[in-house]
Amino acid sequence: MEKSKLSQSFAATNLPAWRCPSCIVGRLKLFEECTFHQNASTQQCWNEDWFDAEHAQYIFSGLLKCLNCNEFVLITGDAVLEEDYESNVRSYYHVIRPLFFHPPLRIIEPVTNGEIPKIVISHLNLAFQNFWSDADACVNRLRTIVEHLLDDLKVPRVHARKGNRAGLSDRIGWLIDPRYLNIKEAMKSLRYMGNEGSHGSDGIHREDLISAFVVINYCLEQLYPKINDHAEVFKIVAEVNLNEGFSKNKKL
Repeated sequence: MEKSKLSQSFAATNLPAWRCPSCIVGRLKLFEECTFHQNASTQQCWNEDWFDAEHAQYIFSGLLKCLNCNEFVLITGDAVLEEDYESNVRSYYHVIRPLFFHPPLRIIEPVTNGEIPKIVISHLNLAFQNFWSDADACVNRLRTIVEHLLDDLKVPRVHARKGNRAGLSDRIGWLIDPRYLNIKEAMKSLRYMGNEGSHGSDGIHREDLISAFVVINYCLEQLYPKINDHAEVFKIVAEVNLNEGFSKNKKL
């Protein structure tokens, strides 16, 4: 995760080199300059005596291109003008607030063994889409992922005795295997975060949302750890043990 590239706004002339959502390793560069259009209220008020450039509001769109795989990514959102105080004359520059990327940028890229359930990947991609435009919906997607992770861990969705649907709090509590103690605590925090997204009066702030992705990334990497291929190591060990030492007949 590159937190500095996940801010809510950026100078249009200095966009981050976001990671390509397709090849992952490549970086995105502005392919076509962003276009800006004043919204209706700005157009109506532009010639009013009280109206200043810093009151203007815009919508913008642009096209990014990966320097590695040539993937194109559409970016769009809102924009305002801010004064450039470093200039010798009074001038302004656009500050953009991205609301939508297509295809969506990957907020995290967990290092796993590739066995994450498809339903989890699907909700993770939806969370990526919501990240820029709807923080509350995004964190609720992450909460839903916890439900599906518990499914994969064979934690039931129904109370054995009552027969009714179990809440997420109950399901997390049923995860009693000592191996999952830290994951259990992480899932509990994601449940609280999801509750904030659903019922919090102030909504989820960008810093909080990034924290939620840090936690879900931890859960995914712990539950689906990347297993290195140790076949070559085991081959060497077996050969040495068989010969009770290094083989003397090997040729380079």
